[in-house]
Amino acid sequence: MQKPPKAGSDALVRSRSGQICGSLLSWRILAWLCALTLFAPVVCVLWEAIVPGHGSDAGSWDHVRANLLWPAIRDTAILVAGVCLFSGLLGVPAAWCISTLQFRGRGLLSVLLVLPLAVPPYVAAFASTEAREAFIPTLAQIRQEMGVDAFLMIELIHRFAWLILIFSAVLYPYVFLACRSAFSGSSRRLAEASRALGSGGWATFRKINLPLARPALVAGLFLVAMEVINDYGAVHHLGINTMTVTIFRTWFSLGELETARRLAGWMLLGIFTLVLLEQWQRGRRGFVSGQEGIPPRPKCGVMGSIICWLVCLIPVVLGLLVPLLILVQWWRASTMPDAAPEIFAAARNSLFLGVGVTLACLLLGLVIAGVARFTKRRSDRLMAHGSGIAGYASPGAVMAAGVFALAAALRAWFPPESWLGARLLSDSLLWLGFGLTARYIAIAIQMAKQSQSLIPLVNDSASSTLGRSPLQSFISIHLPLMRPALAGAAILIFVDVCKELPLCLMLRTFDFETLGTWTWGLADQGQIWATAAPSLVLILTCLLGLTLVEMFGWRHQRRRQP
Repeated sequence: MQKPPKAGSDALVRSRSGQICGSLLSWRILAWLCALTLFAPVVCVLWEAIVPGHGSDAGSWDHVRANLLWPAIRDTAILVAGVCLFSGLLGVPAAWCISTLQFRGRGLLSVLLVLPLAVPPYVAAFASTEAREAFIPTLAQIRQEMGVDAFLMIELIHRFAWLILIFSAVLYPYVFLACRSAFSGSSRRLAEASRALGSGGWATFRKINLPLARPALVAGLFLVAMEVINDYGAVHHLGINTMTVTIFRTWFSLGELETARRLAGWMLLGIFTLVLLEQWQRGRRGFVSGQEGIPPRPKCGVMGSIICWLVCLIPVVLGLLVPLLILVQWWRASTMPDAAPEIFAAARNSLFLGVGVTLACLLLGLVIAGVARFTKRRSDRLMAHGSGIAGYASPGAVMAAGVFALAAALRAWFPPESWLGARLLSDSLLWLGFGLTARYIAIAIQMAKQSQSLIPLVNDSASSTLGRSPLQSFISIHLPLMRPALAGAAILIFVDVCKELPLCLMLRTFDFETLGTWTWGLADQGQIWATAAPSLVLILTCLLGLTLVEMFGWRHQRRRQP
């Protein structure tokens, strides 16, 4: 006979629930303060777009809108479309070969295909200088034979083609990583069933693999598009006026800070529209990459192995080996043997900035993601989701405009004569670290959320039943299981901070040079060969981090889960 429930059991459950909510209240307040503070630059930029300009800003905005805005939108759209197309052509076939076929050297190629992310686009653009200049005699002949109009058109196509090739060669790993996960797991099982029913390899790829990988492919292409929109060094070096270059020109060349902020606000509205479209088309669709019951990869013959090696080596050669060989050649022939102190100072500044921003992103990201996990409130989940998108969707120039707008607002509230104003508003490195943290905290939040999604909810319930608080459960259960993902997030944030150029150019102090800004300064002065040494140091630092992530990092997280 079943015993009746005790009268005090419901009261005990309610009491325990109240204790949990009370213990999380302070953490919820901290998480919301962190999220709103980091979201403040984005709000300031959006406010500039919504509120119409006034005073002298109106005339300059009309000039920018009439002469600079639409050409910048057109050039940005052409670059984004071309780079997404060619990144897909480089990344998708390589991901399919690595995920679905077995051939000698597959593990080595899987690591090598990620490493072009270590090459910043502006460094790859510098390395392409001699190859682009080799086409100058052909352009001169076209001008003589076909006229000035044909020369200008072909020269513009030439610059766009080089930019599309450069961006695709160093950014395709975003597509490769996303599709490599999507082509594994259930996609392989369904592809095996399709082949068993008589479908050929191309039909299976077109009807099974590619539709299942579409959400991941769109996500990878979205990251590629964000990197293209964010870039300033490569597009400025090749003379293409994208939206980021237009913001720089409006800000520094025309001296119109308010107009630059307004332009950044409209740019951010357009990017958020793309984000919403990407989220809408994905909906609740996703991909499963579980390892249970997956058939073994079919082994390739000699000809199949050669084709797979060619498919995987072409992007590695274009994005990594060619820039490295050119930079090593320039470094050996460089006429600046006494640049070691400057390189050491720039590397020290990059290390200081990268470590500081990485620690800040990890700590704040854990607070935001942890609160969203334990409170189970829709508002907290939306806060974590928005924090994981807004920063990374804001290009560096846009984030810098938002940071300056926030600093101007604080200057009105805390005058420089006050103690807080003197320390808060005079140190630009503080704002640089804040801008970088606001932009790259999305990586920490997304990695933490992805890792926490693999931890069963029953673990939290069991820990609560044993009397542990949410904080104790997070420290004793979640953190040990999240270590691989957090290590991967830390290295990815560090690599991105070291490569960041627009934010550092706009927010750094005059005596603070990172490896990226010093390399850009040398190229801007015409000392192309002198950029080899700092570029090699930057690339080797990023290569080490990406290799550690790929070999020992977050992609092995699933295997370590209980």
